[in-house]
Amino acid sequence: MSIGDVAAEDDREFLKSCFVDIGDFDVLTDTNASQSIILGRTGSGKSALLEQIESICEGTIRIEPEYLALKHISNSTILNFFEELGVDLDIFYGLLWQHTFAVELIKFKYNITSPQAKQSFINNITSLIKGDYKKQQALNYIEEWGDKFWVETESRIIEFTKKLENNLKSTVQAKVPSVKISAGAAKSLTEEERSEVVHYAKKVVSKVQIEKLAKIINLLSEDIFTDPQNKVYILIDRLDERWVEDNLRYKLIRALIETIKKFRNIKPVKIIISMRSDLLNRVLEKTKDSGFQREKYNNLFLELSWKKEQLHKILDQRINHLLKYKYTNSNVFLNDVFPNKIEKVSSAEYLIDRTLLRPRDAISFVNNCLIEAEGKTEITSSIIKTAEKTYSFERIESLQYEWQVEHPLLSKYIKFISKKSKSFKLNSIEDEIWETFALDIASENVETSDDVINSAVLYINNEYPATKAILLNLKQNLFFTLYKIGVVGVKIDGPSSAKWFHDKTQDLTAERITQQSIMYIHKVLWRALAIDKRN
Repeated sequence: MSIGDVAAEDDREFLKSCFVDIGDFDVLTDTNASQSIILGRTGSGKSALLEQIESICEGTIRIEPEYLALKHISNSTILNFFEELGVDLDIFYGLLWQHTFAVELIKFKYNITSPQAKQSFINNITSLIKGDYKKQQALNYIEEWGDKFWVETESRIIEFTKKLENNLKSTVQAKVPSVKISAGAAKSLTEEERSEVVHYAKKVVSKVQIEKLAKIINLLSEDIFTDPQNKVYILIDRLDERWVEDNLRYKLIRALIETIKKFRNIKPVKIIISMRSDLLNRVLEKTKDSGFQREKYNNLFLELSWKKEQLHKILDQRINHLLKYKYTNSNVFLNDVFPNKIEKVSSAEYLIDRTLLRPRDAISFVNNCLIEAEGKTEITSSIIKTAEKTYSFERIESLQYEWQVEHPLLSKYIKFISKKSKSFKLNSIEDEIWETFALDIASENVETSDDVINSAVLYINNEYPATKAILLNLKQNLFFTLYKIGVVGVKIDGPSSAKWFHDKTQDLTAERITQQSIMYIHKVLWRALAIDKRN
């Protein structure tokens, strides 16, 4: 027995019957609302929202990143050659998305699945825009693609990329014949050759179909998608996964965000994507330029956050769906199945207090309880506590997976607080323990480092008295990282209250943590880390 799968794409039965809308669904499906990018932690309901839109709204186009043939771009000897020289290919990445969306929208609108259907569309639209030279150019762009227009997205992207590759290669070899474009060849160029190649390559990239694609967006907006009642949603999920190597993925996601802004002009059309908040931060950090301003993107973001009563409602609806009609004609809620009290609080409060306020956590905990109760006549407090240990270990594994790119040694950070009191002052941990921790962290060989690793290495490589300030910095970075992933709360000083990352009003930074600050370990870790629950 279970109350559903923790992955939304595998949870269709429960998701359809037990979807809890906290207002986000209406915002996303409103094509006049700018919010198009769903942000949230792993398990916060991002995929569930997209699944719900796809199941309820008639006009949806689902695009899967792994099927976009973007590995062709990643493995392109020609494009890598120019990237290594510092040629900005961002324009091309943006055009790639614009081309993909424009073709998908036209295919969807006119059901283009064959050459005949494509020709019929061209005949219809030609008569509609007769005499408008600019829109005729857009139509010419579509005709240029010939047989490739209705094939799979993957084939079109490969074709689109090959056009740029051929243009780059032929232009540079014509203008700078001494240069051979091959893997690693960029390193052997003279300064003069590098300068010439970059100059001509930039010219090629800046001319790639830009004008025609801009006119296609106008054509879509003014002549094709004109009925505000016939809404179309393009949905993209799983951007968090490794569908292409990271550096290229960050550039493609940044270009995707820019493309979403451009397509806002097509009023009945909305592109909706989902990603983890930490991925967005990495994208904006890795791709920022001199004119970068995060504020200009804020209106696109929809950040998911849940209250305890909303999670309680999810559990009630799922338990009711599981048990109603099988065992009773009446509604069945969580309080009917679980004990009235566990450690002086209601079962719902006990369960939800041990989540990071995410639906996936709550569903997973209840499922663990149901597994543990198999063959029993009732769910008791002891069964819940036995299930809690398994659940607690699972949550730690989930956190490590979620943050492995940004914090490769997170497992060691979490282990550092094992067997400690549920709350403690920062200065209660002896310096000898910190020294052992710093040595352990600094000795690890990792591809990427974070602030904790950097300060540990700095501490080991310095001597007293410099190490005193560095040690405080190490403490601050470690506990700010644990705070950021949600497993500790921080009370900065006596007058302040404990701050948790899920509190949207929080303003904590690593520098504000002092030796007198109190750390509170989240209950989700208590069982797995053998935390001392006494005050």
